[in-house]
Amino acid sequence: MRRFLVLALVLALVPAAVAATSREKPAAGPISALSVTGAEIAYADEFRTGCHEIRIWGHDDRSDRRLASHCFTSTSTGSGVAGVIAYNLRALWVTYTGGNIREWSLWTKGFRAKARRIAFLTADVDGPPPVVLGRAWEGSLPYATGRTIVVLDFNGSRRFTLTAPDRVVALSAHAGGYAAVLAYGNVVTFSTAGKPLRTYAFAPGLVQEAVLSRRELVVKTAAGLEVHSSTPVRKLPLPRGARFLGLTEGLVAYGTGRELRLLRLASSRDALFRTLAPGFRAELGRRGLAYASGRTLGFATWSQVKAIG
Repeated sequence: MRRFLVLALVLALVPAAVAATSREKPAAGPISALSVTGAEIAYADEFRTGCHEIRIWGHDDRSDRRLASHCFTSTSTGSGVAGVIAYNLRALWVTYTGGNIREWSLWTKGFRAKARRIAFLTADVDGPPPVVLGRAWEGSLPYATGRTIVVLDFNGSRRFTLTAPDRVVALSAHAGGYAAVLAYGNVVTFSTAGKPLRTYAFAPGLVQEAVLSRRELVVKTAAGLEVHSSTPVRKLPLPRGARFLGLTEGLVAYGTGRELRLLRLASSRDALFRTLAPGFRAELGRRGLAYASGRTLGFATWSQVKAIG
């Protein structure tokens, strides 16, 4: 009995141990966007009222580089940075500003280059964003405007451009290639070279996100996850309103309320990683898990993540 009590105590302390070994640092202001690719954490913060900056925190070399900043005048429906991704010190990010009609800008910048605006679009404030920033993977920075999918290399050049059958509402790069969720419901996948692979049929609005790993297509719906690797399709429920926060080696990160959780697809094992501030941001990448809670940035290595998940 004593041995079982000791074992239970050790298991209960695992999340606290990981929290203690995760590297954390303060940001200059509230964090509005976050992503991780390799050991690079790209993020945006509001370092003073109305002024936002794009930064890359290198977990390996502990550097924190400022790439660009934007200051906006006050608008009726707000302004800010909607998303940012980066790889090898090349960032791609989206800003927005305006009233009933919003102006959306897509920017890119390498560490030693000037920031360039590569797209400018307008849309009704109540409508969908006209530019979709994809989930990045090492060597791939994807985005979409309408039906057009573009993948940039880390040097800013285009790897390829595709035209999807319908407007893209979600996009991701991963080890197996790319997955795009279309407005009429279907998910289309294509290889790392841009070659079309397969179309998966879904009802409009059912799929929120999709990721193509080497083994399977994983889609996030309002009900949970669907794993498309064989027949029948495996379905794993998630709490209502759960947010998909990345997939690596069969391990999914998701958020529900204040909890950042990890779900193992093969075994359905579900574990709490950390409890964070409301509205926290996080993303699981190949080399670890990045998270932002209020003005605090954190990163746990893959070995630390596996110890929990």
